[in-house]
Amino acid sequence: MRSLTIRPRSLRAILAIFVALFLIALIAVRAANYTVAHNALIWEVDRRLASEASAIAGAKDDVAAMTARIIAAQGNHDTADLFYLLTDKAGQRLAGTLRPHRPLPLGYSNFGEEAQVDGVAHGRALVRRLTNGSTLVVVSDNDEVVAFDRLLANTQLIGLGITALIVIGGAIGIALAIGGRMRAMQRTVDAVIAGDLHSRIPLDGTHSEFDRQAEAFNRMLDRIDALMANIKHAARDVTHELKSPLARLRGRIAAMARHAEGNPLQSEIDDALAQTDQLLDLFSSLLRLWEIEGGHRRERFAPVDLGALAEEVAESLQVVAEDAGRGFAIGAIPAVTLRGDINLLRQMLVNLVENAIHHTPPGTRIDLMLERRARAVRVIVTDNGPGIPADRYETVIRRFGRLEAPDKPDGQGLGLTLVDAIARLHHGTLILGDAEPGLRAVVDLPIDD
Repeated sequence: MRSLTIRPRSLRAILAIFVALFLIALIAVRAANYTVAHNALIWEVDRRLASEASAIAGAKDDVAAMTARIIAAQGNHDTADLFYLLTDKAGQRLAGTLRPHRPLPLGYSNFGEEAQVDGVAHGRALVRRLTNGSTLVVVSDNDEVVAFDRLLANTQLIGLGITALIVIGGAIGIALAIGGRMRAMQRTVDAVIAGDLHSRIPLDGTHSEFDRQAEAFNRMLDRIDALMANIKHAARDVTHELKSPLARLRGRIAAMARHAEGNPLQSEIDDALAQTDQLLDLFSSLLRLWEIEGGHRRERFAPVDLGALAEEVAESLQVVAEDAGRGFAIGAIPAVTLRGDINLLRQMLVNLVENAIHHTPPGTRIDLMLERRARAVRVIVTDNGPGIPADRYETVIRRFGRLEAPDKPDGQGLGLTLVDAIARLHHGTLILGDAEPGLRAVVDLPIDD
């Protein structure tokens, strides 16, 4: 059988365990201190009772001598807090002023008001059976001892409470301090994941361990940012360098097409022109994708009426869907305003609907609708076509990702990639699912009320 191992996995759990163990140890120490002090006090009282009982009894347990000693002790100022009782074998009083209403047990014992001992509310008694058969009782008035014992207990409890508050407050302070730095790091990581490679962990200038860790993390981000910038610049430069000659090539092919009527190569020229247009569209899409992933378009964010924009896109694509033999319906479109780039949001909606048009057979029904959530809006496009296997969702979102479908147009493989990039630029998410049948594409976008 494997041993149980507890591994705290969060800062709160670690601090909670530390505070719990510290408080348990503190309670144990305080309890030990109280017990030692209490027992020492009782031991001192017992020592005094034993000494006084021995002095009263003497060496021979003579009743007359003991009576005289009791009378003398009762008049002594030093023993004013002591009470005595001497009884014979039958329990008849021989000497002393102590009047218990019921017998006290042999040996040492404590009693309170329930014992009904006249003149003593709280006491500690020593009862001895002497050799001559008589019984000697010596009682110490313990009111001051009980008061001191309560004071000692209250002091321990107050000290325990103050120490516990200090420890708990310190643990909360540590949790807040460390948690604040961790949240700052998490916000930076989330921003970098969202595409803001310029985000950095803020420093407080204390040069503490947290600051040094943040500086190291920021240096790593600087290096990653520089490498990504080099890659993007190189890719952008290559794209621009290729796009210019392609544009010139397209112009020459278009000129050839205008003068090629009746030429046997007419179809080949038209095909070359179409493929050149596809390449130019591909480069334009790549340039836009790199621009979106760079996060710079956030500077253009402004309030956008997403409901009105969805109706505009739906109206423009209605004819396209009908010409392609697809049914297109618009569901609920509530009035929703969010901050974003209106051109990118328009392209996101167009790509979602066109993806359904291009990758479904004629007769497919396509629906577009918006759902208002508490602090988000959900854009939903569904179709009742063949759908996509669940294990291929990531493939179609990935750049140049395509399903193997020879009977369908290849496309650029960037439609849903752009949708995903635009959603992430707006701090949203693209989720694909099964419409049973068909595909359900959902984009969740946050709303700042």
